[in-house]
Amino acid sequence: MAMEPGEGLGRRLRATLIRFLLLYIPVALVLILTTYLFYRLEANNERRLLRSEQNHQVQLEKEAVAGILDEVVVDAQVQAQHEILENLQGPPGSLVLDKLAHELTKVLKTTRSYRRILYIDRNGQVLLHLAREGDRTSVERKAPPRDLSYQPWVEASLRLPPGRVYISPLLHNDDKGAVIRVAAPVTNRWGEREGLLVMDYRTSQAMRKMAGLFFSQGVVLLLDQQGRILLGGRYQGGPQIEAKTEGDSFARMWPQMWSMVARQDQGQVFDKAGLFTWDTVAPPGPAQDRQSSLKIVSLVPEARVDAAVGVYLIQLTQLLSIVLFVAGLICWFLAWAQVRHHLAQQALAESEQRLQDIMTFSPAVIYLKDHAGRYQFVNRRFEQLLGIKQEQALGLTDREMFPAQTAQALHRHDKEALIGKGPLHSEEQIRQKDGLHSYLTAKFPLRDPGGRIYGVCGISTDITELKNTQAELKRAKEAAETANLALMEKQERLDEDLQAAAGIQRTLLPYNLPHLPQVELAWKFAPSEFIGGDLFHAQPLGPGQLCLYMLDISGHGVPASLMTVSVHEALDPASGHVAKRDINGAMQALPPGKVLSVLDREYPLERFDKSFSIVYLLLHLTDGELVYSNAGHPHPLLLRAGGELEELTAGGTLIGLDGAVPFEEGRTVLRVGDRLILYTDGVVEYRNRRGQMFGVERLHRHVIQGAALGVGELIEALWSELKAFGNNRPLDDDVSIMGLEYRGGGLSS
Repeated sequence: MAMEPGEGLGRRLRATLIRFLLLYIPVALVLILTTYLFYRLEANNERRLLRSEQNHQVQLEKEAVAGILDEVVVDAQVQAQHEILENLQGPPGSLVLDKLAHELTKVLKTTRSYRRILYIDRNGQVLLHLAREGDRTSVERKAPPRDLSYQPWVEASLRLPPGRVYISPLLHNDDKGAVIRVAAPVTNRWGEREGLLVMDYRTSQAMRKMAGLFFSQGVVLLLDQQGRILLGGRYQGGPQIEAKTEGDSFARMWPQMWSMVARQDQGQVFDKAGLFTWDTVAPPGPAQDRQSSLKIVSLVPEARVDAAVGVYLIQLTQLLSIVLFVAGLICWFLAWAQVRHHLAQQALAESEQRLQDIMTFSPAVIYLKDHAGRYQFVNRRFEQLLGIKQEQALGLTDREMFPAQTAQALHRHDKEALIGKGPLHSEEQIRQKDGLHSYLTAKFPLRDPGGRIYGVCGISTDITELKNTQAELKRAKEAAETANLALMEKQERLDEDLQAAAGIQRTLLPYNLPHLPQVELAWKFAPSEFIGGDLFHAQPLGPGQLCLYMLDISGHGVPASLMTVSVHEALDPASGHVAKRDINGAMQALPPGKVLSVLDREYPLERFDKSFSIVYLLLHLTDGELVYSNAGHPHPLLLRAGGELEELTAGGTLIGLDGAVPFEEGRTVLRVGDRLILYTDGVVEYRNRRGQMFGVERLHRHVIQGAALGVGELIEALWSELKAFGNNRPLDDDVSIMGLEYRGGGLSS
């Protein structure tokens, strides 16, 4: 029995609503859970960022305080080595003490960081006492002298070895703030111990240097070993710093936290008061001075932590998600109801016409049969292929339209489709006027509303051309696979050759550079996507001599790699091309110009079809004399200790041109702290994504900017600038950089 339109629509509506609820209730739960997890993730991220920020703040303050302590130690050593004290021939007399008082008074006037300066003789007697009160400086010489020999710090200071300085625990000097007492031994002109120069350093002056480092939104405190606050600072629109008095005590404000800070040198803890981050500043000096170490503590209040997490923003996001979800649900329901109502009105009128048009004009052959095999419907494609009108075909069977063998096969397929539970797919052969055709047929039973089978429907598609095309494609595929296998074998052989060449190049890198006290060596090598011909090395040649070279062979791939191996062997000391042994068997290095001339003869362009550039340098380690020659290679850079940059320009043309231009030698002298930089053209010819080259001028500028760095740090800085310039664009050529820093020839080799 047919279902009424209204009844069918109601059932579809109820089923759709149930499915919608079953789907969207879990979605809503997942959305809420996802929002909560996102909130937790963002909260944890904010806390990690806050931890990192506070660690950085504490490290900055630690470095500042350590620098202040270092400055105090150096200043005390300098004053203890004053010309007046170094020229002592015994205990100082009145005249010497007057001169010393005059000089130390100038120190107190010019340096506001010192509270008091004492001179104590070897017996612990105070011979000279200078103090600063505001803008007034007082000098005191008592007779008899004040005896401080009983003080432990005096005894400890007098026993210090030369060059060491005693630093006292942090002292509180009444209302004048905290001071650090520094005692430097004084020796006479014969190196004998004469006494001590004692300087009380006023921390409230120098520690204000820390103010410029404040960027934290919390509070930064400087504590002594008793938990007293020496200095406090916060960031409120700018760095603000305040010296604390003895009454301010971290230990009293946060006793539980102080017990942890006092026990551990460094740490970070979330407490109910907020985030605490601390570290220890150990002053320079002997191990017993640990008692004078300081604590840097950063505190971010709990309110600041909550603000960083952004609780209110997350809550608003959750509320917005719920509102959007409910609004979407309502809008979807209204739209669905309108669409379904409109479609229901059109469905009944259009369904029969639509089905009729599909079956009639389908490019496939469509037909309907009853239980007896009589045709009840055939479409136009059936008429066209078999040359029979629909009116003529209706009521006929396959035996009346096809040969007996074909009709028997078609009838068998009909019976199988009628008793089957699903569609039956088969391939059927039917002879037509132009020959035998193949059809891919799908047959399935037709049922009435009660579920009873009353006929069979068949849909047949002519696949003759498809099968012919498939056969041709199969033949073409087999031919393509054969050709592809040949190409793959050839590519595998090429890949093996390139991997071997890359392995050869890696073995030639100078992983074990010589360790010499006169120089420090460092290098950086970055290969390109293609196998290049960069090579560099540093090796001793005979007593007190070191040779360095860097070369770049033209081209890429296996030929360049093999030629690199050959040149590497030629530059080995055992080859005789770079050094000779004299009649006593000692190795004598050949001049750089001579070495390049030998290479030019050994590697002519006509023989190897390749040329290469090379710079060869010979350094005398004892006096820093540098002799070099260049064969078409980028000029080495000499960065003087004072920051001046020089190019070493002497040389000739490429190797392989049969001496077209003589190889001129250049000479210079390295001084202590000078750095020598060698590089290949892969550095200056590296291009960014806009096609701009890194260039020689940019290289010079970055080398000069790194004048304060050691040679290893300088090379790493150049490599970082190169990557940043190209935004990590792949290299077109190998990049090689080698550097040398001269430390002087006075060291034993």
